[in-house]
Amino acid sequence: MPTTTRREDQIIRWFLSAYEAGSWADSKIEWPDKIQDKGIDALATRKSDGMKLAIEHTIVQPFSGDLADIALFTPAFLEILNDASLVVPGRRLQIFVPVGTLNTISRKMREAVVTSIHNWIKSNRLTLCEGESKHNCEITGIQKELLLDVTLTVKVLTLSGGIEEPGILQVGRQQVRNDLGEIVENILGSKLPKLIATEASRRILMLERQHMNLFPQQILNEIETRRKEFPDLEQIDKICIVETIVYENESQTPTINFCLYERGREVDSYYFHRGKWSN
Repeated sequence: MPTTTRREDQIIRWFLSAYEAGSWADSKIEWPDKIQDKGIDALATRKSDGMKLAIEHTIVQPFSGDLADIALFTPAFLEILNDASLVVPGRRLQIFVPVGTLNTISRKMREAVVTSIHNWIKSNRLTLCEGESKHNCEITGIQKELLLDVTLTVKVLTLSGGIEEPGILQVGRQQVRNDLGEIVENILGSKLPKLIATEASRRILMLERQHMNLFPQQILNEIETRRKEFPDLEQIDKICIVETIVYENESQTPTINFCLYERGREVDSYYFHRGKWSN
């Protein structure tokens, strides 16, 4: 039961400021999850008519363990991204590391992985061929039997401005499994009972999408195929998919998009950019 302000609190406030032509903007908001077990994230009471709107928010991971993987990956590879000497003028280099590479290994081994990939990019950046290719990166600095080599997927694109144009280096994670169906099933199993148990006029299940490679329709398809298995979905007025792909990098002037769906069909949307709502 968190007692401090959470990032989703602000997301929910933004949503309410625009929902139904702004008619919920001045509503009183309670945060049941902060004061009781199995409470929903927000309960808004509209001042004009006393109508209550229950909202339950959760992040949809594209695969199990994604958030934990990001927590390890991002700081570990920051040194590579900050190495300007790796950039090749006129080219965009994208280096993809298999998801889970840094999981379940010691800190010393993670450092060895990052150093080995860093050195591999230094040695091969000028000779990489246009297009997509796979390469074996030998991990050095640890006992060989402790870790297998890493297969890197590399994408190279020549920029339109040629060598006069500054190069781009990107290091990302490559998804290696798909268990979105199980993830959605777990969300429905844990979130729907909380919403249904809340006395409210309307109920919204808010699903946050943080990844470009996770499309809204994929999430909706997984929900709709489980409608018979989860009859409580009939008591959910709308599914809201909130896109926060660039939200964290624009904390002062965030970009955030809300799309509302009924039975898999989009019925409304709100786009918040640089402190303003756009239709």
